[in-house]
Amino acid sequence: FGVSREELRDALRQAEEVWERPMGRKLFVETDSARLVVNLLYDERQQRTQAGNRLQTDMSGTRASHEAVGRSYDEWRAMYERRLRDYRQGQAEYQSRAEALNAQIREWSARGNTPADMRYTFESERARLIDLRGRLESERTALQELASTVTGLAQKGNAIATQHNASVATFNALYGAPRQFHKGEFDGKQIAVFEFHDTRDLGLLLAHEMGHALGVKHVDDPAGIMHAVAGGQPLGALTPTEADLAALRNACRRF
Repeated sequence: FGVSREELRDALRQAEEVWERPMGRKLFVETDSARLVVNLLYDERQQRTQAGNRLQTDMSGTRASHEAVGRSYDEWRAMYERRLRDYRQGQAEYQSRAEALNAQIREWSARGNTPADMRYTFESERARLIDLRGRLESERTALQELASTVTGLAQKGNAIATQHNASVATFNALYGAPRQFHKGEFDGKQIAVFEFHDTRDLGLLLAHEMGHALGVKHVDDPAGIMHAVAGGQPLGALTPTEADLAALRNACRRF
């Protein structure tokens, strides 16, 4: 079960206090010769619970991985879109300047005699356009690589999401429904513990079965420690509800 004897004792003492504190009196005494014993019986039920805990841990890991990949995807996509925008602006500038240069060359060619200074201007602009075209081509190659990176991150994120969703569906199918208190039982002589998720769940289970040992029946309040179904009790310190205390007082009157 993964708990020490002392941890079990602590859980038992806390479960005792759930009933003793509101009543203001001692209801249980720990002795080696006690007739009421607590046994932890390990079988497929706790194995199933531990498998569920591992699945929850795995789901937390895949969720964190998906979030990390999502952040990387957003960053790389923003970079790609920014550079794509600059690339398209560069293309438009190149196209506009090339068309203007060609128009000027045609105009001077139609006149039949292009001055030397104009030919120098045309050659200088043509050289600048060749340089710009080369830079645009390099940027186009870089954008293709960026696009591959963004696509790869998207595919990785989708794969992780698919894995996570499958794990969630499996967990909900196996562990999602509230369950009755067959995680343990009081048979009139002993409290048998079959399964629990963590120390708080163990404390709730022990408090429930110790309530039965006191003669307390199930209550209708879903938040009650003595409700037949586990899962509706609020998180935090275990505190009996009014329904629990009324059932305890009723049990005490019967004896």
